[in-house]
Amino acid sequence: PPSLWGVPNVLVITSDQHNKAVLGCAGDAHVRTPNLDALAARGTRFDAAYTNNPICMPARATLATGRYGHTMGTVDNGSPYVGDEADSWGRRLGEQGFQVPTFGKLHFDPEGDSGYDERLPLHAKRGYVGAVSGWARGHVSPSDVLKNQVLLADIGEFEYTAYDQYTARSAAAWLSEEASRDHPWAAYVSFAYPHYPFLVPQQFVAGTTPGDIPLPSQWAQDQWPDHHELNWRRESMGLRDGLTEQQLRQMRWIYYGMVGFLDHQVGVVLDALEASGMAEDTIVIYSSDHGDMLGEKGMIMKSLMYESSAGVPLIVAGPDVGEDVALTTPVSLADVYPTVIDGVGGEFTEADGELPGTSLLVVARDEPDPDRVVFSEYHGPLSIGASFMIRSGRWKYVDYCDDRSAPQLFDLESDPGEEADLGTSADHAAIRAALDRELRTILDPEAVDREIRSAQWEQLQHAGGLERIRPRGPAPMALGGYSVPSEEIMEIVRAGLLERPDQLHRTK
Repeated sequence: PPSLWGVPNVLVITSDQHNKAVLGCAGDAHVRTPNLDALAARGTRFDAAYTNNPICMPARATLATGRYGHTMGTVDNGSPYVGDEADSWGRRLGEQGFQVPTFGKLHFDPEGDSGYDERLPLHAKRGYVGAVSGWARGHVSPSDVLKNQVLLADIGEFEYTAYDQYTARSAAAWLSEEASRDHPWAAYVSFAYPHYPFLVPQQFVAGTTPGDIPLPSQWAQDQWPDHHELNWRRESMGLRDGLTEQQLRQMRWIYYGMVGFLDHQVGVVLDALEASGMAEDTIVIYSSDHGDMLGEKGMIMKSLMYESSAGVPLIVAGPDVGEDVALTTPVSLADVYPTVIDGVGGEFTEADGELPGTSLLVVARDEPDPDRVVFSEYHGPLSIGASFMIRSGRWKYVDYCDDRSAPQLFDLESDPGEEADLGTSADHAAIRAALDRELRTILDPEAVDREIRSAQWEQLQHAGGLERIRPRGPAPMALGGYSVPSEEIMEIVRAGLLERPDQLHRTK
């Protein structure tokens, strides 16, 4: 058995766009997440966990490589991970003889080589308008495309629903039939939910109504924070007049059901792990690439440094990991790479010495360190200049590379809802200065912003320039900025689901 090696297996499970607060074990009594709650009960929950870039592709590149996006050129949804920017933990372990399969959404470059054994992956869609418009920062006309996603929130199914079910079953089958019993392995299972479109099968909202779901902080227009960057983004997303209470409640109701659907699929995988007899020898990591604002402060989707967007759920359970523990030590997705290598007893290389992260197994065993520094950056759609975040202790500092956007500072101990922005408070100037110095030990914000914006503008010209993204009439209601599996993949998915119809509506 794996335990004879003195090290366990590692199973990494991720979702897409999971707001860290919408989780039963995080204190939300309105969402149904029995499987993730049970995982947290037998493991450690990191309550100060962050993405290193609150948008899909660069966040996934960091999760795979342990490196910050600006060091690799993976900074937006037009620059997915190819494989040669830096080694993934899949490549590192695959070269050492470990099984490293992946199941589900990777969002890497479809023409690259990630180093993993990829099983029917969902990859980035090349050249889609959402990626191209991300290169034209500050030059994009307002659009109601993202707002329309909220207006379409309803009971229903689409490609992601079937794809995630297939992903769960494929991973479960591998655990039952292919996973090594005599050598540690590292597997990656990645779900597309609860990323919009906001659609969910009826069974996951049964017994609830939109009125049961609470409204978020500062959702009403007269409560919105007045900040240039936020105002720009609301305008860009067609949210100048906000959402009505009914629209917001409907969207959040569906989203809560989507998180329940996700939890259901996680349960399929964890049940298979238990049935395989390897659960006691497997470290399980659950997280997400970023969160979703869900109407908080008049904002939707991701790409901001608020807790709802840049914060992520993160649970680690398994051998020698504390049970039913909640840690306040700040951590990030950059810590996943060293955790996986450490967990299976793999060998680090000299290049790995440059990694900014630390194994979460070490963090969990050490004394809590609330002053540990974590970093996040954003260079993508809806922004003007770059934004950079530093979290250390009770403080979160956000620096904007735009002269019209003041820095932000939040005291998360006294203001967990981030309603009191201390970014221009004279009494907190010294704290901002100290955190800004910390940021500049990681990178030169202005220089990195100039370099990335110049590269993005060049990419935009190659893609057809501003003409490529200029609106030509009203956008279709269903148009969104997301990738779906090809029809070729969906044919395999549908056939695969029909092989086990009895499991289609599995209940916990």
